[in-house]
Amino acid sequence: MAWAHRTSGRYYYRSVRQGSRVTKTYLGTGLLGELAEFLDAEERAERQAQAAEWQQTRKDLEALDAQFSAWWNTGSAIIDATLTAAGYYRHHRGDWRKRAEPESSASAPQQGEQGE
Repeated sequence: MAWAHRTSGRYYYRSVRQGSRVTKTYLGTGLLGELAEFLDAEERAERQAQAAEWQQTRKDLEALDAQFSAWWNTGSAIIDATLTAAGYYRHHRGDWRKRAEPESSASAPQQGEQGE
């Protein structure tokens, strides 16, 4: 999107990508070229506004994601502490399992028996 200055005058061209090649398309000279330049500038400004809007949306989503991650980490820490206090452990960082109760020794009275 530029004016080309030749010996015979000034011409407005637009660069267009076609696959891996970039080609120039002639749009006009004089008033027609200026109109094409104006339309290109409006289109470019609209694309920049959309890009700025998308960047703002992305920043908002990242902030929301950070809040959610903080909430999730806090909740996980509370759950971990509660289960650990209740006698559970994580088997190989996987499922929570209840710790086995140690077997009672022979010298300790069994339930229903009285020790003398």
